[in-house]
Amino acid sequence: MGRLLTTLSTIVAIGVGIAMLVLLLTGGAVYNTISGLFLQIAMITVAVTILMGVFNLIGVHGQRILQRGRGWAYSLVLLATLFFVLGIWIVGQRETNQILLDTVQVSVEAALGGLVLFALVFGAYRLMRQRVTLSGTLFTLVVLIVLIGALPLAAVAPISLIRDWLLAVPVSAGARGLLIGIALATVVTGIRVFIGQDRSYRE
Repeated sequence: MGRLLTTLSTIVAIGVGIAMLVLLLTGGAVYNTISGLFLQIAMITVAVTILMGVFNLIGVHGQRILQRGRGWAYSLVLLATLFFVLGIWIVGQRETNQILLDTVQVSVEAALGGLVLFALVFGAYRLMRQRVTLSGTLFTLVVLIVLIGALPLAAVAPISLIRDWLLAVPVSAGARGLLIGIALATVVTGIRVFIGQDRSYRE
């Protein structure tokens, strides 16, 4: 039974992938209709997955609090925050939700962005300190252009144009190449599982 389910799921995954690829290349109203249907199915799946994750989060941290395990105080704060935000959302206090989003989540994202900045600068420093190479010099130059071009100053307007070009052309091309590679790897992995060369993760 498990082997049959694995085979059926692999056939469905490969079939959907090939169908979406063909429809993407051909385009038209049929593609818009079917892609919209698949998008709705994906959104429902993601919503169910998030709900399962929330229940798992409550179960794991609730058990840690009851057993007074290591870090139970952090688990208590986490669950209290979770239920507080859920309560505000259920009551319908949209303004309070927006305030929490602006003051907490945006601040955390800004702090993480700052850490990425320092990580890039430190990485460029370590790279150039160990050995000066063409790739290291190019990496450091691109980091400097992107960072300086992001400054809201009129004096760096030419550098901002170069930064915009870098983000629009090489970065976009690299991102699309990664997506194409992921799609091809997914299809190849599905085919290998289907023909029996690899074992499914479900087994």
